[in-house]
Amino acid sequence: MSELLDRFEFDDAVERMYRAGEAAERAGRLREAAVHFRVAADQHLGDAAVRLARVLFALGEENEAAQWCAAAVQDGFSEAEELVLENSLKRQRFLEHAARIMVGAPTFDWLPSGMPSRHIAAPEIARRTAALRALDERYGGIACHTAVLEHLADVEPMVVVGDVPTWTAVAEVYELAGWTAFDSGQPGTALPHFAHALTLARQAEDESLIASVLTRAGRMFLHHNAPEDALKAFQLGFVAAHNAWADRRVLDDPPQAIASLTTKVRTYDEGRSRTLALTALARNHLALGDVAAATGFAAEAVASARNLRSARAEDHLHWLDQEARAAGASVLAEQISARPARSG
Repeated sequence: MSELLDRFEFDDAVERMYRAGEAAERAGRLREAAVHFRVAADQHLGDAAVRLARVLFALGEENEAAQWCAAAVQDGFSEAEELVLENSLKRQRFLEHAARIMVGAPTFDWLPSGMPSRHIAAPEIARRTAALRALDERYGGIACHTAVLEHLADVEPMVVVGDVPTWTAVAEVYELAGWTAFDSGQPGTALPHFAHALTLARQAEDESLIASVLTRAGRMFLHHNAPEDALKAFQLGFVAAHNAWADRRVLDDPPQAIASLTTKVRTYDEGRSRTLALTALARNHLALGDVAAATGFAAEAVASARNLRSARAEDHLHWLDQEARAAGASVLAEQISARPARSG
């Protein structure tokens, strides 16, 4: 009888460890979750080995995670094999997403689960992000990662009703969430944050932010012994940084800007990115006195913008119109002013 009671109490204790692991995982305390799941997995309790492997992959402990996956398969949990494959594909899918971002392909395949309960202005989001970034810099990611996730939960719904400044501000929160996850020893949870940051940064056409996110992802890959993936991330980040430089150089150094923009515009399909690049080409050719070339690029820009509802693109076309009138390029100016008015 005593042995049965001891066994019952032991099984109950193992069950409590499993539940504690679940609670820790939900709260984002992955190392604590791993400790609890490891005890349960040692006793072959249910799917504890699968749960442990998933947490270990998120922590970047791939060798131990693979061992527990093998143990789970032996216990009859065949889904553990898919977990190994899923982990091996994570970086590849992130880099493929980043490559699509760089060529301007549609990538907005995700939306927050709910609508905002209150309006949070972009400057307010940015102020809180800056404060959390300062904490990360001084005390490290572990000290502030939970606070960053709370901030993210508050501001993420603003994506649904936001504009360019809001998308940029929320993208910076996602970037910080990814960075502090990495610094907290959770590289597997960092990648989705970085991916969402890239998506929003592209939506805002913020090449500098895209370059920043890719550089941080590359540093994470390098830290976790994936130099080839790190190199790919750095290369994509370099392209984004070069694009950001080209955007800033518009009208400051027209020949160099034209060379960069000519390469850049070939990567874009019709839409905002292509419209902005074509307008910049027209402005730089106009600055060099090549009215014919400027007029040709302006015509392409107007055509590319015909289905756009973008205040930013409209501003750039307006600046081109003003510069054309100042330069006496009447045909070019008429071409711009004759475009259909943007609605909404």
